[in-house]
Parts: sequence; structure tokens; C-alpha cells
Amino acid sequence: MGGEATYIALIKRATAAGMDFLEYDFAAMNEADIREEIIAPLLKFLGYRSGAENNVIREQSLQYPKSPLGRKKPNDPPIRGRADYICEAQRKVRWVIEAKPPNTDISDDDNEQAYSYANHPEIRAVYFCLTNGRTFQIFQTNRGPDQPHVFQCTYGELPDALVTIENMLSPEAILNTFPEAMIDTGLPIGKGLRSIVRVTNGTIIYETNSLGNKPLEGMTFMVSRGAVERNETGKLEAYLETTAPFQPLQKLNEKLGLHKLTVLSADTVVSSDPSKPTRFTGVTEHILQKGEKCLDLNTWKEVNLICNIHVQTTTTAEGILSGNIFEGRFEGRMLYQVPGIVVPGMPM
Repeated sequence: MGGEATYIALIKRATAAGMDFLEYDFAAMNEADIREEIIAPLLKFLGYRSGAENNVIREQSLQYPKSPLGRKKPNDPPIRGRADYICEAQRKVRWVIEAKPPNTDISDDDNEQAYSYANHPEIRAVYFCLTNGRTFQIFQTNRGPDQPHVFQCTYGELPDALVTIENMLSPEAILNTFPEAMIDTGLPIGKGLRSIVRVTNGTIIYETNSLGNKPLEGMTFMVSRGAVERNETGKLEAYLETTAPFQPLQKLNEKLGLHKLTVLSADTVVSSDPSKPTRFTGVTEHILQKGEKCLDLNTWKEVNLICNIHVQTTTTAEGILSGNIFEGRFEGRMLYQVPGIVVPGMPM
């Protein structure tokens, strides 16, 4: 009777967390459905919440060196991945879980991808998990991507498997099994920081522009996420994702590649000295295609382009680290080129 009562209590807790154990038609579902219907309730049941002590980080962008993947040219674009969920037990020990489409089996490539997130120096997760809804698998990271899973169950077995999953992945279980968080032995990015840091939020405020365009003055762009780390030469590299305050301007930024910025510095550490600020610079080039609609910053109206326009943007950020905040000056210079004409753009 005691075991039955414990099982019933477990199912009640799972149901309260949103796990309804419905008979899903997985053939009609996609990867986003797996995140919403399977993973999110499971994480809530296990005791993880975004922003809480047992934290959940969603869709964290991660950068990888080019050389191990055969990409060695300096102008090659950064290689990036995005981890679906990073779970932190008391913000100390991590494990990751990846959602996969339910209409295919979990493959070796899926396994290697999830392992690459778990083993990333910014994450250092102790477990990596995969689920396509139909199957749930747990792997131990330090065993490598080629070793078999340490636990597996089907969706139909999930109610009976909850006790095992909780005994492996709950914050208490994680901390009991792995009491010592993995030590970051790399050179700190800046005073008081780790060797790789995440940018969780921020703002870019445009103060002036060469067009004398009043609506742009004081306009605030949000920095939604990013990271600062060292590239293969040991120099600083920052990646930022930004959001414009209204949709037409965001569309223009996306066409110009300015919503996802990668900038480099000659420094190896972010400065905290106002007399020697750290300077990041990046150059992007894009072509606005003839016939597509783009925002005209002079009129604030979308217009159809009558020809191709080549746009080169030089982005510069110069500042210092104050606590865990980087603050300073930001500038964007845009050069528009149309056939036979070069039109200097405004600093953004």
C-alpha cells in the first residue's frame, strides 16, 4: 500500500505540473509541440523554473571553434549552435535537454549535437538528454557521445519512469550525485567573470545620426542575448542579438544582418580602466535586392527598391566593464552602394 500511495502522490505532482499523460498523435506534432507539451511540464515537475535558484536557460546561443570543423579562413562566419534547455541545480551544476521532431527516430547526429552543447566550455553539463516525445534518453556527458544512454523510456512508460527520472535529474539528485561544480580553469574574460560569459540583456541608445533624423535620436534597441568569449587566436569576440523598437526597422536590421552582430577586439581581457577602454569592431556586407520592400529612414516608409543596393556596415563598441555590466559608446557606419553611385550612410 505504501508503494501505491507514493506512486499516486507522484502522479498527482506530475499532473499539477501540467503532465497530463495524454495519448498524443505524434505524427501530427512538431518539435515545438514536444517542447511545449512534453519538456516544459517535465522540467516544472522536476523543480526547475526560469529565473529561480534551480534555473532554466532557454535557447542559449553557443559558438564553436572553426578549426576542428575544417573551417580555418579568418573571414568564415562563426559556427554557432543553440541549446534548447540548460537546467541549473542551484545555479551550480548543469544538465541539458534537447527536443527533436517526433516523426523521426533519435539519431547519432542528434546525440552528437546534444553532447556538443553539454560539453561546451560555457556549459559543462553533467548529463545531456534527448526526446522526440516518443522516446526519452539520458546520457552522462563525461562518458562521451559514443557511449550508450544510461537511461531510456518510451512515452507510454513515462508515468512509471518518473521516479527514476526524478532520482537522476531533480536539483537534489543532481547536487547529490555531482556535489562539486566543474571548475572554470580558463582566463577570466574580465574582473570577477568566468572565461566565457553570457550577455543576458542590455540596451543600445542612438544619440545622434548624420541624417539629422529626429525620430532616431533617443531610439532604444534591446540586446536580448549574446556571449563574450575568446576566439582561436585568444582575442575577445562578442556576439549580440538585438531587437528594434518597431517592426519595419527590425526587418531592415535583419536584411542587413544587424540583428545578430559579431564583433572582435585586439584585447584578451575586457578592460575596467576608463583610460584604456576595450574596443570591439565588426564589418558586415549585405545586398538589398531589387524589388523588395525596405524601410526608408528619411521618410519612415517602406519603399520598393528599384535596383540592388550593396550595404557595408562597420560596427564599433568601445567601453569598460563596471561590475558585470559593459558600458560605453556604440557606433554603426553604413555605406550604401548603388550602380555608379556611392552614398555614405548615417552612423547608427
